[in-house]
Amino acid sequence: MTISYRVQTGETAGMAVVSEPYVQLYEDVHADPSYEGNPLFSRAAYLERASAQAQTPGFATVSAEDGSDLVGYTYGFTMEAGRWWRGALKPPPDEILKETKLAVIELMVRDDYRGSGVGRQLLAKLLSNRDERYATLTARPVAAAHGMYLRWGWRVIGQSQPASDAPAMDIMLIDLGMF
Repeated sequence: MTISYRVQTGETAGMAVVSEPYVQLYEDVHADPSYEGNPLFSRAAYLERASAQAQTPGFATVSAEDGSDLVGYTYGFTMEAGRWWRGALKPPPDEILKETKLAVIELMVRDDYRGSGVGRQLLAKLLSNRDERYATLTARPVAAAHGMYLRWGWRVIGQSQPASDAPAMDIMLIDLGMF
């Protein structure tokens, strides 16, 4: 296993996240029964969200490839000062709200590469060399990734439910000064 990582920004990054290998990996990860077939995690919803998110300032993706096979990716964008997660049950502390933040949207790793450090490397590469002070993401409390984020130093600072048919999510935060 020789993993190579690639950071992309702008239009190139936007085209990547809606390409078939990325969409297929997204679908494979979300085929897990814990996602319960929720429409929020469908192919169509992903493509709609990713296409819009790719147009936002600071958009970047990091991919992991083993040879020519995509085995993981992550992406995010700059969340402007004053902006917060849709469906948040309460606003964040003022010192966080007033800062620009990196919103980490997806972290996908193929099943057979989980536990190998690929996910941690993907996220570390996305978080490094950013202008934002904080990074934030949402994670389902029942998902295995939730515990992983806690072990990696993220902390829960709130909850959100982005749509009435969406599951409840914990809002997590990390200070980028540690990267």
